[in-house]
Amino acid sequence: MVPLIGVIISFFTVVVLLSMKKSLGAAMFLGSLIVGLSSTNNLSENIGGLIPTLIAGIIDPIAIELIILVSLVAIFGFLMKELKLLNDLIDVARHYLSSIFFIITAIPSMIGVLPMPGGAVFSAPIIEPIGDQLKMSRARITSLNIYYRHLWYFIFPYMPSMIIASSLSDINVMTIALMHIPIVGIMIVIGWLYYNNDKKKVIQKNINENDKIGEVKLMDAIKVLLPFIIVLIPPLILDMSFVYALLVAIIYIILLKRDLFKWQYLLDGMNLQLTVGVAGIMVFKAFIEGSEGVMILTEILINFGIPLFLLALVIPFIAGLLTGNHTGAIGISYPILLTLFTDSSMYLLWHMIIFSSSYFGYVLSPFHLCNLMTVKYFNISLDKYYREIAVPFAGTAAGIFLLSVIYYFTII
Repeated sequence: MVPLIGVIISFFTVVVLLSMKKSLGAAMFLGSLIVGLSSTNNLSENIGGLIPTLIAGIIDPIAIELIILVSLVAIFGFLMKELKLLNDLIDVARHYLSSIFFIITAIPSMIGVLPMPGGAVFSAPIIEPIGDQLKMSRARITSLNIYYRHLWYFIFPYMPSMIIASSLSDINVMTIALMHIPIVGIMIVIGWLYYNNDKKKVIQKNINENDKIGEVKLMDAIKVLLPFIIVLIPPLILDMSFVYALLVAIIYIILLKRDLFKWQYLLDGMNLQLTVGVAGIMVFKAFIEGSEGVMILTEILINFGIPLFLLALVIPFIAGLLTGNHTGAIGISYPILLTLFTDSSMYLLWHMIIFSSSYFGYVLSPFHLCNLMTVKYFNISLDKYYREIAVPFAGTAAGIFLLSVIYYFTII
């Protein structure tokens, strides 16, 4: 029973540390140490296996590529913000979109593709006057900002949570994205129905007669959108590594904004905490795979008759809710849960359920930086925000359940 106790203690240790806003890397490495010391009933054997397992987890080719990829994603997002390309992107959206509702939803959505902690607070002051024009309450603007900020988490292949999920599940990131596309469609429809209902008239943006969309504006739009085109299209059509696509996009951004660029930005944008956190997750995975605890846990759960569906819903949700960290929630729950479904013919479906559950726990978490900072910015209470966000997220959850049923009987 020692291996099982070790797995349980490591799970709660990581959850508690992340809920206390401790480093993801420190939490995962400590969790790995606990699992490693209790992986079998033989303590001396466990101690002897610590260093080899640690090294194996870090030097694994998949882990190395993953660490490089996450570092480049962080640099890409940092450069987009610091070199004002994000502002340019928002200006393009304002210029080309005629509906104010499209603008107020597009701005947090565009910022959402950049992996910035608490990123919703960047879009909050931009959409505030637009929300006032639409006569939205503070709570509704807050919930709209959070909802659309996290719209692309299911399909954007450069989200750290998507990258980690792909690595831990051995499912290609584009396969995950394709499977999740209907979820984003569901969110868009629900967002439209809830935030742009019949009680609110869509107000058209007034375009100055001297501000016609011409060739120059079109070229500006292309320049701003090109970094995203570079990182998305080549890997799809050329079977090219995302690492190379990101490198090309980063070089393009530097050349485009060379008058503002500083070499220090490459170091500042690396996000060392996230990089070490990813390394910690991969080491945690290596230790979990070498522990007898998961096998014992599987046997106990089967003997007790606890439905696997319930486990796939509850454990990731709790991990996300208590940590307020999507990458951390996936790093905790995937190594433990996916071993239960390895031989299942519905492995892809189980993956989608676990990913979705961790997403809802993370987005709704009171420890989630986007929630805390946006609520503070708009000066409302968390309970008012939760009452507003409950309906669109409940609708999204219902849509995902229906999609799971469809997948179960048709595609999977």
